[in-house]
Amino acid sequence: MKLYQAVISDIKDTMTVNSKHGQKSEIKDRETYGLSLCINGQVTYTHNGVDYTLTKDRVAILPMNQSYSIKFENEGAFPVINFVSQSPICDTIKIIKIHNCDILISKYREIQKLLEYDSFRAKVLSIFYDMIHDISDEKEFTEIGPAINAIYDNYHKADLTNEFLAKECNISEVYFRRLFKQRCGVTPKQYIINLRIKKAKQLLSEGQKKIWAISEDCGFSSSYHFCRSFKQHTGLTPQEYREQNKYLKI
Repeated sequence: MKLYQAVISDIKDTMTVNSKHGQKSEIKDRETYGLSLCINGQVTYTHNGVDYTLTKDRVAILPMNQSYSIKFENEGAFPVINFVSQSPICDTIKIIKIHNCDILISKYREIQKLLEYDSFRAKVLSIFYDMIHDISDEKEFTEIGPAINAIYDNYHKADLTNEFLAKECNISEVYFRRLFKQRCGVTPKQYIINLRIKKAKQLLSEGQKKIWAISEDCGFSSSYHFCRSFKQHTGLTPQEYREQNKYLKI
């Protein structure tokens, strides 16, 4: 089953594994699926004689009811979300290349904080589904895959254009716009704006970075454009959103 097709029924817990160089471990009959991230360092999983390497530009899906060994090649920190799916996802370790590690780590921290409160279980599942969407390898098997990857790499650039994205896919701009809308349900412009708003929400929740700085970091051409777009999408100004989401701070 594709990861994006999974029906997640529960998030059991989270943990951050802090490792030392050369440290080894064994997992026997894993009780849940796991989503493993890497803040820094490198770890190698060995399952059925095959090695799977996790670094900062990758995530690992850890299979339920399976046994495997772990070797930490370098000292590092590896957040893990243990979750339950209503249907099988994988029977071996799955490594997925990503371009948005910082975003995923931020969402992991949101989940970690919200799990302290039973009343936020629905919010936790919503954030986790958002993470699944971000890492889903479905985009690797479509004609617009290179454009999706380019968007994640360049969303912070205000001059990101359809022409550039179409060239990444080696197709015409007209065909690219039509194909993108068919595959993603939104135009490339809207997809980029949605990603920028999502990143802005995370930066607003995490700290006291200036609004104009967040605007620049997220690829908006001006603070005015950022504030107007943010309110259109969320119903709140950036400052209002920050005030209402202070509980997300770690």
